[in-house]
Order: sequence, then C-alpha cells, then structure tokens
Amino acid sequence: MLRWWLAQKLPSRIFARRRYGTYGTSRSSGGGAYYGLPPVRVLGPTIWCTTAIGATYLGCAAYEVYSDVQEVKHGRSRSGWLSSSSSSMTFEQLEAERALSHVRGSYWGHGQQNPRRSSAVDAWQPAWLTNSSVVVRAALCTNAGIFAFNNLIPSTWDYFAHVAASGRNYTLFTSMFGHAGLLHLGFNMYALTQFAPHVQQNKIFQGSNSHFAAFYLSSGLAASLGHHLSTVWPNPAGRLSAGLGASGAIMAILASFAMANPRAEIGIMFVPGSLPAQQALLALTAFEMYGLFVGIPWLPLGHAAHLTGLAVGAAYVHFDGRRYLWTPTRRLAFHSMRRFKMI
Repeated sequence: MLRWWLAQKLPSRIFARRRYGTYGTSRSSGGGAYYGLPPVRVLGPTIWCTTAIGATYLGCAAYEVYSDVQEVKHGRSRSGWLSSSSSSMTFEQLEAERALSHVRGSYWGHGQQNPRRSSAVDAWQPAWLTNSSVVVRAALCTNAGIFAFNNLIPSTWDYFAHVAASGRNYTLFTSMFGHAGLLHLGFNMYALTQFAPHVQQNKIFQGSNSHFAAFYLSSGLAASLGHHLSTVWPNPAGRLSAGLGASGAIMAILASFAMANPRAEIGIMFVPGSLPAQQALLALTAFEMYGLFVGIPWLPLGHAAHLTGLAVGAAYVHFDGRRYLWTPTRRLAFHSMRRFKMI
C-alpha cells in the first residue's frame, strides 16, 4: 500500500477541508493531541474488517467444498468408494479425497508426464501461467483493469483509495485494487507473479485456488486496517492521506514464502546480490518499522500496511493457518451447506 497525497488525482485534502474545516499537525504542549485534524473511527472499521475477513474465508471455503462434492457426485474422482456414496459422504471423507488429489497432482508435477497437459504448449510459458492458479491471473487482470478504469474516469479514484478520516469502510477493501501510477502497479504485480505461485504450492495452501484467494483478500483487508489504525498512532498526520495498493497483501505472500523457504535466496530490484529469505524478511521488517516510527520523508510508503501484511503472512505459516483456520472453515461450510441441502 502506498500512502499517496494524490494532489492531482484524489483531492483528499480538499475533501477533508470541505468536510472537517481546517486541518494541520500542530500538537498541544500537554497531552500531545493533534489539533485541527479530523477524528478517526476505530471500532467500526475494525468490526467491518473482521466481518469481511470471516465472510471471505467462509465464502471461499463454501465454493471449494461445493466444487469438491460436485466432482465426487459426477464421478470425476478416481476414488470410486467415495463417488458411489456422495450423498452420505462425511467431511473426513471429503478431506481424504482432496488430500489424495493433492498427492496425485504432486506426483504429476515431479518428473512424471501428465497425460492431460500438453508439454508442447506449456514449454514456453512462465511458471505463473502454468503452475499457478487463476487467482494470480485474476489479480493481475483486476488490478490492471481498475487502474485503466481510474485513469479513464478520474472521478473514480475516490472509490479505490482509503482516507482514514473519510469515515468510509468499504474502501478498506477496494483500496487494495487501486494504484497511484504505472510504476506502482508494475512493481506490485511483478512481485505477485514472482512469489505467489510458489506460496500457493506449499504445504499450507497445497495448490488450493480458494484457500489462496481467501488468504490474499484477507491479508489485503488486514493491511488496510493496519494503515487505518496507524493514523491514530503513531502517524496521526496520515489520516488525511490516501492509502492504496496491493502491497499489503503482497507483503503477506512474501512473508509466507520466507517462512516456508527460509534458505531460498531473495534478490532486491536494483540492488546487487541476494539474501536468504529469512534474513531478507528480518531486514524488510526493520526497514518498515523504521519508516513507521521514524519516517522516511522522500519515500511515502504505507509502512503500517506493509508491517501488518508481513505479520499476517509470517503468522499464517508459523501457526499453520491451514490446520487452525482453513480446515475448520471448510468444516463449517460443509455442515452448513449439508443442513440447507445445498450439497
């Protein structure tokens, strides 16, 4: 996420002045409060983000469960003992079938020729087109499409940037699809294509499109909330600036990659050499903390959003988000859909 003043594209300062009157950064000599700045809500946005994250996970889990059950019902699964009794299938059986499918997919992906894939066509394609999910491609198209849309209709910038003082909650979600410029968009999408395919295939996500989509969207929401809360402390002046960009979610992906592959070498663009992923993660965390608490005037990045994304991604791998979050959500979706006779 980029904290961008957008004087030419998003008149957030004009909006704040029109709605709240004067603004400034002067402090009182006593309690350290900022005078002239509009207030920022905390409870409402926090509840909204928490609800949105829960709905995102439940919706993605329900879609995956429905797809898995339909595959079994139509006999496309190779486990005939499940296909013949799909109406009385238990959640444990469905999980076993999905695990078997993952093992089968891993077998094809490690040196065996998959008869369903044309090697002649795939030989020239980059990894994010062949081995990754539709999530990366959908994210690329969505971000690029919204960027083009915002430039064609400049008045729409206001809907894809989050200004903490505006009082709008929905921009906590939409801001992850807005970008301040072509360079901003290019850096984020390049990082997405470099790390997302590897993260999606690790033991946490196991190639699941739905799980990775839930993680990507939820990480972006959490990063937006982190930026919002940072305008209460330690960056009150930031409540009048616009936060936008996918980098919060991408930082979560980067942290997940580093936690799952601590010895992998990571290079930094325009900087010679590389670092082991775990060391790069620590260095990046230190850089973002310095930017948040000390400040880098010539580099207006959303350090709070980046730190939140890094924390979410690292915690998700360390605490096994698949076991303690995704699988229980799938179980809830399965039993809820079974109760309403949706599967």
